[in-house]
Amino acid sequence: MNSIQKTPLRVSVLLVVAFFVVFLTYRTTVVTAFDRAILSWFEQNRTDGLLMLMDGLAFVGSTKMVVILGILLITFLLVSRSPLKDVSFSASVLLTTGILNTAAKYSVARVRPEEFMIIELSTYSFPSGHTMGAVSFYSVVAFLIWKRSEHRSIRFAICSFSIMMIVLMGLSRVYLGVHFPTDVLGGFFLSGAILTFFYWFYYKRDKHSSL
Repeated sequence: MNSIQKTPLRVSVLLVVAFFVVFLTYRTTVVTAFDRAILSWFEQNRTDGLLMLMDGLAFVGSTKMVVILGILLITFLLVSRSPLKDVSFSASVLLTTGILNTAAKYSVARVRPEEFMIIELSTYSFPSGHTMGAVSFYSVVAFLIWKRSEHRSIRFAICSFSIMMIVLMGLSRVYLGVHFPTDVLGGFFLSGAILTFFYWFYYKRDKHSSL
């Protein structure tokens, strides 16, 4: 396997390292000050219109909705007789994201920023589940559509939409005061590591099956 083919695996490892850096430093004075400064800024700049938008994103990114969207995606792939590797890739990314997010939340047991919260939540804070779900789901959808379309405009549109949803989902968690910024960063790094690992495995297996 050449160095180019190993790139996604290396990126995955780097993202895991980044995740642990966030985990190991979020209690420090500097990072705590950063978290609180960002939360305070969002709190002071809340508007009714943006609150409605962010609340809508909270619903779209909820566990129940992500599970429903994931089931619909896998069902569509099966009904449309998509390659088994596409089904396994999508299912693996989404399931691993859910499992590792839950495991990390209960292992770290970080309390949410209660003084900034608009929505009452009883679950733990680190890493952000909405962020992880958005990164995994919208990246998988973008990847599948990219593979199936040769039109640059379609590829550009789906990638732009996916990036927009991921960024907005992360921002919404801080805007609503239910997550520290480092929760969002941790979620981004961990789900990114999952995604790039299975992307590497997807093409590694594809290469071996063609030999």
